[in-house]
Amino acid sequence: MEKTGGSVAKRCCGMSPRFTLDPFSDQYAHRTSSMLSSEIRDLLAITARPDIISLAGGLPYTQAFDPEIVMRTVRRVLAEDHAAALQYGPTDGYAPLKHSLVEVMREEGTPCFPEDIIITHGAQQGLEIIAKIFINPGDHIITEAPSYVGALNSFLSYQPNIHTIPMDAGGMILERLAEVLKGLSARGERVKFIYTVPNFQNPAGITLLAERRFGLLELAHDYDCLVVEDNPYGLLRFEGAPCPTLRSLDESRVIYLGTLSKIFSAGMRIGWVAAPHPILDKLLLAKQSADLCTSTFTQMVAHSYFTAEDWKGQVQQLLEYYRGRRDAMLGALEEYLSGIAEWTHPQGGLFVWATLPEFIKTSEMLAAAVDAKVAYVPGSGFFPYEGGECCMRLNFSYSDVETVHEGIKRLAKVIKREISLAHALGFKVSRPDVGPSQDKQ
Repeated sequence: MEKTGGSVAKRCCGMSPRFTLDPFSDQYAHRTSSMLSSEIRDLLAITARPDIISLAGGLPYTQAFDPEIVMRTVRRVLAEDHAAALQYGPTDGYAPLKHSLVEVMREEGTPCFPEDIIITHGAQQGLEIIAKIFINPGDHIITEAPSYVGALNSFLSYQPNIHTIPMDAGGMILERLAEVLKGLSARGERVKFIYTVPNFQNPAGITLLAERRFGLLELAHDYDCLVVEDNPYGLLRFEGAPCPTLRSLDESRVIYLGTLSKIFSAGMRIGWVAAPHPILDKLLLAKQSADLCTSTFTQMVAHSYFTAEDWKGQVQQLLEYYRGRRDAMLGALEEYLSGIAEWTHPQGGLFVWATLPEFIKTSEMLAAAVDAKVAYVPGSGFFPYEGGECCMRLNFSYSDVETVHEGIKRLAKVIKREISLAHALGFKVSRPDVGPSQDKQ
C-alpha cells in the first residue's frame, strides 16, 4: 500500500533495509503480502532527531497534561484496589470504565449504554477485529480517498477489494458512493461495510456534512451494508456547530469506534467499540483470541481520571492549544505557498491535507525535505492502491506555534526548489485543483 515511503524514509536517515533476503519467505501466510510498513511509523525514526521539525506524526500534545494529575490518579487506583488493578479482567472491559465512556459519548450527543460497548486495546484493535470478523478474501469494502492508513493496513491484511470514494469540502461524495454501490449490486456483489472518519478526517481534516450523513445511512440501508464510524477526533472541534454522529442516527447499522488517545493518553491504549449486540458477541470472541483482555490497570486509571478529575476542562485546554497551532499552520501556508498549493481548512482534529502541482511526487521529495530539517507524510500512503502522489499530510498538534510556522517556511523552500527545477525541465506549473485540498473555507 505504501509503495515508496518506507524506502524513502530509510534513505533519508541513512538506514539500510532491515532484511536483504528473508529465508522464511516461503513459509508466511499469503495475507502477509498485504502487510506493509506504514510510512508514518518509518518516519518516527527520522522525527526523533532533535534537528527535524516534524509535521509528520499524529501525536497528541501530551505535555498539556499536568503530570501531578496522572500521578495522583495512579496513586488513587493503587490505594483503593491494587490487587484488582494488577489482575486479569473481563474481555469486554472494566465495567466502571464503560460507564465513563458512555458519558464521553453523550458529551458529543451519542446515546449509548454500557452493555453496548467492549473496550479494546486502542481503537486500532477495534479496526483489526472488525476486519477479522467481516472480511473474507475478495469481499468488497468501501473507504474514503484518502483514508486512515491504520485502517487500510488492517483491512488489506484480509485481502478485500477496497473501493475508494473521493471527497470534496463536504466529505465523501455520495453520488460516487451510490455509483459504486449500484454497480456492485448489478453484478450480484454486496459491500460488507463502508468505513468513514466523519469528523476532521485523518488525513484530510475534512468533516462530513450533516446532510450527507443522512444520505450515507440511506444508501447503506438501501444496499444492506454496515457503516464503520471511526471517531477519534469528535471532541476536538475548534469552530462550527457539531454534526450528529452516525451512530446517533442509526444504532442498528453503525459500528462506532472511540478512543481516549486524543483526549487523555495515547500511551494507555484504550479504545472501544459500540455496536449491535450480535456483532459485539463476535467481536468479543475475536478480541479474546487476540489478547484476553485490555490492561485492567490502565482501564482503572482511566476510569479514576474521568470520574475524579476535570477531564472536560482538560479537553478545552487542548482545544486552545490546537486551535492556535492550526491557525499558525494555515497562516504560514497562506504566507509561503499561496498560489502554489491548495490545502484543507479543518474545523478541528490534528491534520491539514495539502495538494501540490501534480508533477511533484511527495514521496520522492521527502529526502530533500529532511535535508532541510522538516518532515511530513507523503499522501500516497493513505490510498490502498494508488493515488495521492502529489499530496501530503501535515500535523499541527505536537509542535508549538513558532515551530509550526518555521516548519512550513522550510517546507515551502523545498517545494519552490522543486518547482524551479520543473520549470528548468519544461514542466508547466499550474495551481492544483484536485480533490479535498480545495477546502479553504
